[in-house]
Amino acid sequence: MKNLFLALLAAVLGAVLFFGGAALPAAAQTPVRAQMDTVGFAVDRADFAQVLYAARQAEGLNDQRARRAAWPAAAAILPHDDYLYAGRTAVHALPYLQARRWVIFGVCHACRRIGVRDKLLLDDYDVWRIAGRDFTVDKDLRAALSERLGDDAEVSRERQAKEHSVEALLPWLGAGAGDFTFVPILVPGMEPAHLDSLSGKLAGILADLCRENGWVMGRDLGLLISADAVHYGCDGWGAHPYNEFGCGEAGHAAARAQDITLARATLAGPLTRAGIDSFIRLVWDPDGPDYPAYPYRITWCGIYSIPFGLSTARKLQLDLGSATLTGTLLRYGDSVSDGRLECEVKHLGVTAPNTLRHWVGYPAVVYR
Repeated sequence: MKNLFLALLAAVLGAVLFFGGAALPAAAQTPVRAQMDTVGFAVDRADFAQVLYAARQAEGLNDQRARRAAWPAAAAILPHDDYLYAGRTAVHALPYLQARRWVIFGVCHACRRIGVRDKLLLDDYDVWRIAGRDFTVDKDLRAALSERLGDDAEVSRERQAKEHSVEALLPWLGAGAGDFTFVPILVPGMEPAHLDSLSGKLAGILADLCRENGWVMGRDLGLLISADAVHYGCDGWGAHPYNEFGCGEAGHAAARAQDITLARATLAGPLTRAGIDSFIRLVWDPDGPDYPAYPYRITWCGIYSIPFGLSTARKLQLDLGSATLTGTLLRYGDSVSDGRLECEVKHLGVTAPNTLRHWVGYPAVVYR
């Protein structure tokens, strides 16, 4: 859903170099996933450090005090929009992100346009190089998931390389968890019954791995969901703009209030099947004229990643015999109310306007 106003850059990856007729050592050919969005996301450590500092300052957050008060989140939802817009919301979740390894559920923005559905999409990279830092893929965990998921998952380097929803979260996760490994999973469209079945299968696999390895949720394993909230306005949203309340101050206030009510009613509080089903009923429009190509009743950019990730988290807790997870809505922001974060950066901008006629909402939710 993110509306990028920049030309797509061709990535020249995996070129084989020869010196004196001999190929480079295997270590030099390690698959590295390059950063896709080099405008809205920081491309070096210095710029990300400036964003992180500015976001904490803007929100009045003391990182050390926040970490003392935080608990390890078993699951979380973070936004994936431009850092200068979404940073003030994302920064609230960082002290809760403490696990050593993460499964990250990303949005597959292109999947609905190209007809990819029903299967989870994995990658085959060793590291992702984002914001000047290498983030290590947990190849052992990925291999176990791939083997046990079987035909319900496939490797799609192309989709992973062209998707920004996972890469956006890695520097934020690094600022919270420090050193960690991760497995990226893109969640394409699927009907509710299939979502329920497949999330149950994944939860069972993860529960088995937790038992086999002695992993504790929140300490050793966490589930992170990439999602923006409503995409609202009269301009720049193509053939399906969502502007149910108008595009002035009153419309912005009403759409923002609707988002907060939705988040509090379905994402916060005890994580239940009823709450996840309510999110689906309120956000999906299965009776729409263009469904499933256009599945939205309310244009949340997390229409599949949120219910799939939360359903996996809920069933994983049940399988492990653990207490029901409870969600806390730490903050809801939007690109108009928050504006553009002011900080000294060299290579960071925005990819879309933030006006009453074009804006995006941002949720930060943590679960324990």
